[in-house]
Amino acid sequence: MALLCFVLSGSLVAFADEQTGQTEGYRNKKEEYQKEAQAKLKEFEGKMKELKAKAVTLKDESRVKYDQEMKELKKKKAAADKKYAELKTASAKTWEKIKIDLDKAIEDLNRQYDKMMSHFRKT
Repeated sequence: MALLCFVLSGSLVAFADEQTGQTEGYRNKKEEYQKEAQAKLKEFEGKMKELKAKAVTLKDESRVKYDQEMKELKKKKAAADKKYAELKTASAKTWEKIKIDLDKAIEDLNRQYDKMMSHFRKT
């Protein structure tokens, strides 16, 4: 009887995990992706500091353009940070969609950064 209860309780726990999507594989995959995304977002903080340091040498018109592009970069960074926050609390059903959105947001950040760095390479 005790063995039957033990087996059934294990089955119920496994069933509950499947129902809520909290499988071990999902958690590991999500945690690994979160760490990668967090590292990429942290890297952007350094890249933004690098851009600010380079901007010290800019003159009037170039400075105005830089300020506009930095504003856009900050907006994209905030959007990526928001998606990262959503990812942290996402369920098994929604995290893949949020992951795709976060990947796009990070890609947008990279494009904006590359665009800004290209101005410094030209000068």
